[in-house]
Amino acid sequence: MKKCKNTLFILLLAILLTGCAKGARERQQPSADPPKGNITTTLHTDSIIQLKRTPQGSCEARIDYPTSGPKALVDALRTFIRSTLFEDGGENIPNDPQEMARQYCEQQTAAQARQIEQMGLRTVGANEAPEEGTYIRLVCTAERFVTYEVYRYSYISQGAHGEYADYGVTFRTSDGKRMSYILNKVDEQLFAFIREGLRRYFNVRNDEDLDELCTVDLSLLPMPTFPPYLVSDGVRFHYSIYDLCKFEDGDPALTIPYEIAKPYMTQEARDLVFGPNTHR
Repeated sequence: MKKCKNTLFILLLAILLTGCAKGARERQQPSADPPKGNITTTLHTDSIIQLKRTPQGSCEARIDYPTSGPKALVDALRTFIRSTLFEDGGENIPNDPQEMARQYCEQQTAAQARQIEQMGLRTVGANEAPEEGTYIRLVCTAERFVTYEVYRYSYISQGAHGEYADYGVTFRTSDGKRMSYILNKVDEQLFAFIREGLRRYFNVRNDEDLDELCTVDLSLLPMPTFPPYLVSDGVRFHYSIYDLCKFEDGDPALTIPYEIAKPYMTQEARDLVFGPNTHR
């Protein structure tokens, strides 16, 4: 259990920070040029890092915090970050990002201490202590949209392994609107491209090998738990753990190029990528 937890955490952290693992190369390598006609949004961020360790657990926060840019966008991103860190929305948390990250870690380590107490443990070994981490990173800026990805990790003391989530959210730069729906339909043709992306992710030769690897019926067009989102070179599908496969096989990510995804995108999403009033 100790070895499993540590190995998993080190692996996931390496995927997050270096992009050296199989799926991370696709979702973290420098993206292609922005969609034709787009220019980069003037959005500035600071890298906020907070780490707190106690005898009962640890917490880490890494945030690309917006410091300047279009006001509506900056306000929306700050609200998004705050609500991601705090279940109650963090309305009473100061606006200072370092203090925000500090209080997040304070709350998490306090909860870990309560958990250890409730389990009737007086002490806990360093390799069995609870762990919590949240990483909120800017992954794409374009003229009409920006996209953040969120990675969250949680390990409960004496658990078999940790739990984690990795997803993305796209915001419209003009007013900061969070784009909930990028696609307005899916069909067999689109899913053929998704299967192709999954084969590349898992490095398998054919659909039979893919079906054997996955734990769900891929003929049913399974969609990710979290909606697809926009990156500079296409629409990204980021499946959560257990969406398609066993825990140890991770959370597959693939990107459908815009020239393929365009017919399936909402008009609102097409306007963000290709320009206003863009039709199929």
